[in-house]
Amino acid sequence: MATRTGRILAEAAGLLRAPQRVVPLFSKLASDELRAAFEHRNLYSYATTTVTTADALRSLMDWIRDAQHPDGGIAAYYSLLTGYSESYPEVTGYIVPTLFDFERMMGDSDVRKSAERATHWLLSLQMPSGAFPAGLAQRDGDAQPSVFNTGQILQGLVRAYAETKDAEIRKRAIAAGDWLATIQHADGSWRGPAVYQGASHTYYSMVSWALAQLADESGDPRHAAAADKNIDWVLAHVQPSGWIDGINLQGHPTYLHFIAYVIQGALECGILRRREDAIQAAAKSAWVLLRKFETHKRLLGTYEPDFKNGQHFSCLTGNAQMSCVWLRVFEVTSDLRYLNAALKMNEMLKQSIPVKGRSGLIGGVAGSYPIWGKYQPMRFISWGSKFLADALMLELRLMPTVETKLEDAECA
Repeated sequence: MATRTGRILAEAAGLLRAPQRVVPLFSKLASDELRAAFEHRNLYSYATTTVTTADALRSLMDWIRDAQHPDGGIAAYYSLLTGYSESYPEVTGYIVPTLFDFERMMGDSDVRKSAERATHWLLSLQMPSGAFPAGLAQRDGDAQPSVFNTGQILQGLVRAYAETKDAEIRKRAIAAGDWLATIQHADGSWRGPAVYQGASHTYYSMVSWALAQLADESGDPRHAAAADKNIDWVLAHVQPSGWIDGINLQGHPTYLHFIAYVIQGALECGILRRREDAIQAAAKSAWVLLRKFETHKRLLGTYEPDFKNGQHFSCLTGNAQMSCVWLRVFEVTSDLRYLNAALKMNEMLKQSIPVKGRSGLIGGVAGSYPIWGKYQPMRFISWGSKFLADALMLELRLMPTVETKLEDAECA
């Protein structure tokens, strides 16, 4: 299928005109070949490798760079219906560390320039309070502050400062962290006008991860305390089943992407803050999803509380995030079962990357598999490419050490 993906997607883009009628139109108009190409099939794979990890990684990074607008911001998505979106501050923020990671791993100076351009664009958006705006690229006078966006952009600023030692970037990062700490509620959560739907969300553990990163750089106890307070609040929502309550997506199912956000944020914050309670809670949730993946050869696109039931499409971004989580848990615990699951997941995800077609398709990660699934239908999304690139770089970084240890064990 992969060799025909570009032509097939181009055909789909020509057939579909009204986003709200995507699925009905697809069912009525799509050719047998088009429908067969996107019907859900079992992508679970381990032994069969058609694309090397390094080549897949390069393809993902090329997609991200193609999605970077002249202003330095990175588009949220490439739609089969409308093309590239406007620049997206939130995702541009946490793509910056991915760009720097790739530059360090592959020695690509052009990618470093992309990271620096993205950073400069982000700085142009910062509000006097230190916050960053919600939504896509905001025009003057339209900006509303966003806790989550500020947290994800903070990740990029902290990494950009670490790479460049630019004092202005550090100053701006501290202003963002100060704002987050100031508006945090006493229980450790964030809620109100600067929060999505106004309600508190446990997936804002991703914000506490950013604050923990900042705390390591700033040395300011307020930043560390804000990270710890939020993680305490998140851990209070962990259930015996490993499910974490409080995602609170009103009017939406609980997508795997947001479940993975909670787990990843808690895990990474726990590692930085040396919080064994957070690491163990994240590992428990990750283990539940690992067992489901190994048993059913897939993860569902959504889950109901206690990981019961869900919708039978794949949320590719959530899959990539879980690979990142499993690899990091393996790095902390040396439990090979997490590594094993992550390698299988990476092989599966590599199969879903288009290798032919027009710009916007090649190297992209669709919101859902099949592409008309509930999460970001008919789009290739920048955060999908980011998280899969992260997973593949973790694989490339960890595997030489693993192979050396296994060889040593065989010789012992």
